[in-house]
Amino acid sequence: MNFRGVIVMTVLLFVGVTQCWAETRYVSDKLVITLREGMGNQYRVIQTVTTDTPLEVLDAEGNYLFVRLENGTEGYVLKQYVSRSMPKTTVIAQLKQELAALEKKMAARGSSVNALSESNTQLETALAQTKSELEQVSQTLEKTRQDYADLQQKAENVVLIDQERQRLKKEAAEVSERLQQLEQENAAMLKTAMIKWFLAGGGVLFVGWVAGKFSRKKRRSLGGF
Repeated sequence: MNFRGVIVMTVLLFVGVTQCWAETRYVSDKLVITLREGMGNQYRVIQTVTTDTPLEVLDAEGNYLFVRLENGTEGYVLKQYVSRSMPKTTVIAQLKQELAALEKKMAARGSSVNALSESNTQLETALAQTKSELEQVSQTLEKTRQDYADLQQKAENVVLIDQERQRLKKEAAEVSERLQQLEQENAAMLKTAMIKWFLAGGGVLFVGWVAGKFSRKKRRSLGGF
């Protein structure tokens, strides 16, 4: 390189430099380019770079870009072989990754849906069982209410029966007392009747005795004449 070339390079470095910090570009056109230590074919090739390789652009100088590879290697490549557009293969790879992630999410959600479906089935079974138990409890409650109503009716009947029994007991006591009175009155009347019959019988006997005695005296009197 002659002196004029050095001057041109210096001007390019200090005047015509365009900064492009941390911009990612890609090797295009399905080719293999070289990554060199400097701007020009006279500089040593650090390594070759294939199509779709991502390059982190650190600086732009004329027709060259100062870039860094993913492994940290830095060097210069010709700008014309580098594109800002993401390669289709990279896009496809990213889409495949996104698709795989989505499929994984869908699988996870499918598992969640299956779990929810199973849980829903269990809940429906539990709900049906609860409804059945509720119907049984309702039937038991209705029977209990009916039994309670019957018990209340029977209790009222028991009260009525007890009241009737008390009334009949009272009437029986009154009848018994009246019977005793009647028995006493009957005994008194019988006693009185017996006394009257006794007196009447005694009177008849006395009258007969008197009549007999008078009759004998009359016969003796008639026999004396």
